[in-house]
Amino acid sequence: MKHSRLLLAALATGALIVSPQPIAVADEGDNLTILATTDVHGHVFNWDYFQDAPYPQGNVPELGMARVDTIVDNVRAEKGADSVLVVDNGDAIQGTPLTYLAAMQPDKLPHSINPMAEAFNTVGYDVQVVGNHEFNYGMDYLYNYERQLNAPLLGANVVKAGTNDPAFTPYVMVDKEVNGKTVKVGVLGVVTPGVRVWDKHNVEGVLEFRDCVLTAQEYVPQIKAEGADVVVVLIHSGLDADGVAWDASLLQENVAQSLSTNVNDIDVVVGGHSHVVDKASVVYHAPDGDPVLFTQPYVWARSMSEVTVPLEADGDGFRVAWPETDEEIGALAVPLETKNVADSPDFTGNTVLTADHAATIEYVNTSVATSTEELSAATSYYEDTPILDYIGMVQSETVENALKGTEYEGIPVLAQVSPFSRTAVFPQGDVTIKDIAGLYIYENTLLGVQMTGAQIKDYLEWSARYYVQVEEGGTFDPETGANALYPGATRGIMDYAYDALTGVDYLIDISKPVGERIVGLSRNGVPVADDDVFILAVNNYRQSGGSNYPHVVDAPIVYDETQEIRQLIIDRASADGVIDPANFFVDNWALITSTPDPAITLSVDEASVGDEVTATLSGFVPNRTVSVSLHSDPVEVATATTDASGAATVTFKVPSGTAAGEHTVVVTQAPLEASAKLTVAASAADPSASPTASPSAGSGPSNGSSATATAGPGNAAGGKNGAQAGVKGAAKGRTGTLARTGADTQGLVALALFLMISGGMLAARRRVA
Repeated sequence: MKHSRLLLAALATGALIVSPQPIAVADEGDNLTILATTDVHGHVFNWDYFQDAPYPQGNVPELGMARVDTIVDNVRAEKGADSVLVVDNGDAIQGTPLTYLAAMQPDKLPHSINPMAEAFNTVGYDVQVVGNHEFNYGMDYLYNYERQLNAPLLGANVVKAGTNDPAFTPYVMVDKEVNGKTVKVGVLGVVTPGVRVWDKHNVEGVLEFRDCVLTAQEYVPQIKAEGADVVVVLIHSGLDADGVAWDASLLQENVAQSLSTNVNDIDVVVGGHSHVVDKASVVYHAPDGDPVLFTQPYVWARSMSEVTVPLEADGDGFRVAWPETDEEIGALAVPLETKNVADSPDFTGNTVLTADHAATIEYVNTSVATSTEELSAATSYYEDTPILDYIGMVQSETVENALKGTEYEGIPVLAQVSPFSRTAVFPQGDVTIKDIAGLYIYENTLLGVQMTGAQIKDYLEWSARYYVQVEEGGTFDPETGANALYPGATRGIMDYAYDALTGVDYLIDISKPVGERIVGLSRNGVPVADDDVFILAVNNYRQSGGSNYPHVVDAPIVYDETQEIRQLIIDRASADGVIDPANFFVDNWALITSTPDPAITLSVDEASVGDEVTATLSGFVPNRTVSVSLHSDPVEVATATTDASGAATVTFKVPSGTAAGEHTVVVTQAPLEASAKLTVAASAADPSASPTASPSAGSGPSNGSSATATAGPGNAAGGKNGAQAGVKGAAKGRTGTLARTGADTQGLVALALFLMISGGMLAARRRVA
């Protein structure tokens, strides 16, 4: 046993989670202090660039590296600077407009040094490990950051492709002075192998990523053999999912617990990546029974973990002298929150950082367009919204235009969009870069892949896992109904892992089991067939396998010009000058929980031009727009919003110029449709009315106010590309002067039956924050 205390039971696994507040104070003596951050994500100052205001914002408190520096200075002053080891656990150089400019538009910053290198150098970190987001901007950028960083950048499980040669320093030995005596600290760094998927376009054929636990088993004995008194592992990976066994062959994303319990001679493990804020202290046990103290600091420089490592002499060196109980050991790791301190003068007086910060604020406040109304993303995770459709419009039209003149021209282009932020808003009036950056917070690039109708259905079914299943006819609660947690997962499905699609119409029946939720998948009123062909405009994260969506990784790539989606949105807004939902928004999906039965009843069975007709609607999705059109020449005569029961009453006038004869009143709420017959009488007062017009062949008798409704997919505007601006779900694409007849709707009956069997109607409960 390497530690001084005797274990009552040698536990190979197991853990004790300890309260952040210490229950005991370590005796004064030979103590090494470790200060750790993780997942800083570009937060240098206490500033929310998207809100153009300091934190706190919402539930996010004051934060930032400028405050981390104050904590480090305080601890160094109290403990002795030479006895404090300062480490960072990765994901530093991505996450704010400041880091975006440094990577993508460096000419907009007044200084050439990476602002995060400047920040870490100012604090005086001893060691940093690469996180997965360090690879977002390519290897040249990352290696340049490494050269600018004073601290070594570790990555033991990252090797050059086809070799065993490390791509980064695997570990370092750091000498610290405790009460005038030298303590040798070995620090190993590893990163989640998920990088190979999420940044495939940057690392494929260049780097390989190996299992974190096997890597630690390889290197920790070497570190001990070199005389390390204390072994610290920085693992940019979260704790394992409950019930999931470690399997090195799977290159699992989160294995921090497995590393802690499968490798001997580790004293402290610093975790990260999973962005949790409740694992400041957990005690595990190595295979030999020795304790391992795990800590995970809060994200965005919201805290530092302070770990006190008690030491005692052991020959010419030291050994860790943990207290007797796990509870006492756990009390030696505590969070030091940055909300409790002020910015360090070393940061507020740093001309490099303050100038770059000011330049970033100026950049994000640049106005690029005017919005005709406020567009909010607050409800985008459970209902279709114009602000997400704006993203989809930019993506689909970019791909569509690029494919003109190729063999793929004319194939329908769909777009994948995700609710990255619930706080994003385009205000009415000026829309700035910060508004767009707040909506599209990642530096994803755009691709186009070819997929079949069956694959699109599978894709949507996978996305629909995001919702918690409810009873048939139940109520969806926005506060608890999303972010479903499944066995084997460390957290619920994140908002960024949910995709909605533009360009097709569908309903999501959340009363059904996973894999059986997509109802009425159609395009332009026609059910999507398994062998239909589409192009999906998709971001590189998703196309590389992010969130494990089916088919998209292996789908043929037909477009890839490595254009950044956020910049495409900025460019499109700037080019148009105006953002008007009437030009791009089509409400094409909704949640339901019970069988849909759309129906229409007319107040009369015959009317003349100019007469008022009242349509009573029922069985539609609640709280969504319906469009009422009169066919033959389809003309929208009214719109309405259904109530909480899915009903609405609409009164319209028979338009001037309507031909005499039998017509069809069609109500669409994609993918639902209902219709009823209306006979228009010839009118002497309307010279445009033709007395010779008659119903088309195949039409049935008029049923008047007791009209039988026909349910089916609506003839919604094709895609969200602005071609049918301002007409939501209205029937499109028909020409001619004859009245629409029963023959037109016969093809919809099959889908109506399908909907009635497998669909559902949402009882929505909207909550206002």
